[in-house]
Amino acid sequence: MIRAFDGALTIVAIVLAALAAAVLLGAVMTLDQVILLVRASLSAGMGLAISSGWGAYEAERVEQKKEIQHLEQHMQRPMDGCMVESALKFATGWASFIHGISPLPAAILPLIPLVLFPADFIMAAAISVIIAMIFLFILGVWMGRISKTNMLFGGLRMVIIGLITALICVLIGAH
Repeated sequence: MIRAFDGALTIVAIVLAALAAAVLLGAVMTLDQVILLVRASLSAGMGLAISSGWGAYEAERVEQKKEIQHLEQHMQRPMDGCMVESALKFATGWASFIHGISPLPAAILPLIPLVLFPADFIMAAAISVIIAMIFLFILGVWMGRISKTNMLFGGLRMVIIGLITALICVLIGAH
């Protein structure tokens, strides 16, 4: 689920760079440019999802091979076709799927205002960033709950890194 963090911050980065350019540099975002921004953002989210899923698959596959070799060494026999091998393959596939899919909702959610209100880019972009920050806060609270740590602090930590990212993106977009 941590890959959702990546999806949200990637879209915040793209939207804020465009918003900074529009506001600070006096650029006007036409309807076609907003549509292009949404498409580029969706493409970035999809690229992140594929990269996350494939990266997780490769990492899990290596770990699976190591685990099978370790078992074969201790069992002193090949583990080809056994239930353990099947379970490890399933776990590898499932983990890869979760890593791959988790950035997508987080990348799509902040784009909804841009799709609904493309004619008012500044308002839509501001709502987009607010939605992403709320998502990050909820993600941090959820992670705090899972780790049995302070949920409020977990939410605030996620928002703070989101705001730091936002500041960096505004600075990049403004120059």
